[in-house]
Amino acid sequence: MWIIRIWYGLLGLWALSMSQGVVRLILGDAGADERFTYVVVTAWKLLALGGVLGVSWTGGRSVVAFQAVVVGFVGWWGSELLYAVHPADATPAASMIATVVLWLLPLVLLRPHRGELARFHARPSAVLLPLALVAAVPLCVYAVRQGDLATGLNGRVEVYYVSSGLGLVLAVQVVFAGFRPRGSRWLPRFVALVAVCTGLAAIVWPDDLTSPGRGWGIALVCWALLFMVGAEVEVNRDPP
Repeated sequence: MWIIRIWYGLLGLWALSMSQGVVRLILGDAGADERFTYVVVTAWKLLALGGVLGVSWTGGRSVVAFQAVVVGFVGWWGSELLYAVHPADATPAASMIATVVLWLLPLVLLRPHRGELARFHARPSAVLLPLALVAAVPLCVYAVRQGDLATGLNGRVEVYYVSSGLGLVLAVQVVFAGFRPRGSRWLPRFVALVAVCTGLAAIVWPDDLTSPGRGWGIALVCWALLFMVGAEVEVNRDPP
């Protein structure tokens, strides 16, 4: 339906506008110890919200793209619960209602056979799911740690908000991709790409405020490549 394509296309542009950290880094807006944060905010916000582009492209037919948006928002909302000090102007209830109304409800109302949106056709494998769980644990620990540091006493509090979101959004999307829901061939690749981007940023800027360091960056890049290879192997095993 063209209404779905247009609405979610506009939301896709909105998502891109929220993911401009790399552009601001290029323009020199990032502090000397905030470059890692400016790179990863682009990566994880696209991972959280990028599914709207799939919804727009398919006219709402891609169930897994919609579910990826739901999972991304769950990770984003969850990360906000981890902040040691919340923003003074935070309105979590209003933000959640606005998110549901603007990003999720339109497809539920406009799509034929809307019940399909709630069906989760998982196809877990012995390769991807264990890999996903192995990555999700340290990512969650990282998210909790960054949330604990969001006190405003050790640098700009916003960078810790961003990095807490990175850890939890990447963790939940990794697990979602590990279940291999039907029609999600693109999702493991997208998740792996974000992980590679994050790992490379940690390698390049190991001493930035929220960087996990060069060792963890190398580990994340290696994991992402392994996850991508595993995903391709599983695709080749699928019946035609």
